Amino acid sequence: MLLQIEEKQIEPGITVVELVGKLALGRESQRIEAIVDELLKSGRVRVILEMTGVDYIDSAGIGLVALAAGRLKGGGGRLVVVAPEGRVLSLFKMTQLTLIVTVCPTLPEAVNLLGPAPPVDAVSQ
Repeated sequence: MLLQIEEKQIEPGITVVELVGKLALGRESQRIEAIVDELLKSGRVRVILEMTGVDYIDSAGIGLVALAAGRLKGGGGRLVVVAPEGRVLSLFKMTQLTLIVTVCPTLPEAVNLLGPAPPVDAVSQ
């Protein structure tokens, strides 16, 4: 299955980008870069990459996750990845991506890690 991408806001200030299928070199995967750029431009910098439905990832996919994390961090935000035990998490550990990207087994844990949205006046200062 090709990569399916769905973006949704679940809490104030938290955007979930859900991936289903294969995260590999290709046009579909490149859309992740564009989505991260759009999120940064609109000030949505607390992002969860929900990868529970990803059944295959290659080195290009791992690179895209690292790139997204770096761009969000550079924009004052944070990326948390949801990847339960399995192939994806094993590859993240093997490539040491888990040293630069926070990985959680469930979506509620990822939301908890990002915490509540900062007060409006704190954002505008």
